[in-house]
Amino acid sequence: MDKEKATAILLQRLAEWESKPKTDGYQYEQSFIEVMQGLQSDLFQLSVGEIPQDRNKKKSPNPIRRTYRR
Repeated sequence: MDKEKATAILLQRLAEWESKPKTDGYQYEQSFIEVMQGLQSDLFQLSVGEIPQDRNKKKSPNPIRRTYRR
């Protein structure tokens, strides 16, 4: 995982949370939960990587398992 991208995501989510109105304890906790769930999703996507457009495309070819036609 790229630590710079993760830090940027964290700072963005923190700024988003600070900008939300929090008048009572319930709104404070609810907004915190929403931001942390979004952060969790973003960090998980960053650790997994981009989803390929072709679901049948392999991530990396394995030269050992190549099939040779005879």
